[in-house]
Amino acid sequence: MRYVLIDKLLEFRKGDFARAVKCVTRGEPVLDGDRYPAPLVLEALLQTGGTLARISLGPERRTVLGKVTKASFPAFAYAGDVIDLEVELVQSRPDGTMCSGTASVGDTVVGRAEFMIVILPPEMSPPLSPEIDAWRRNLARALGIPVTESDPTESDQ
Repeated sequence: MRYVLIDKLLEFRKGDFARAVKCVTRGEPVLDGDRYPAPLVLEALLQTGGTLARISLGPERRTVLGKVTKASFPAFAYAGDVIDLEVELVQSRPDGTMCSGTASVGDTVVGRAEFMIVILPPEMSPPLSPEIDAWRRNLARALGIPVTESDPTESDQ
């Protein structure tokens, strides 16, 4: 992951549901005119689902996208919009989870997706970049999830 697209986690129920927001600003180099690209709406949903799966199944675990089974983008988000990202765990197993998510701006749906998040075993987890590592540690702390010494997201800096 190159970009963290979740600006704020608003609600979180372990093993069930997460709600986050993405604020679209004019300064983002990815804008197509004033439109926010649909693939990045999808990526924000995937990051919300990955965070939910990882924290729900164990904060020491790393997640990757398994597959997107359905996706649609009936409208666009624009510069100045706040995208509300809602993701729920549909089915969960120790090695991964199926998620369903909706991205909305106000009452307008800008994206829907169903996807699988795979939980990697520790031996297959690549090292984190310092920026993503710090974001993940801060997120776990904000959610009240202890970050232990054996947690690969905890590192000396």
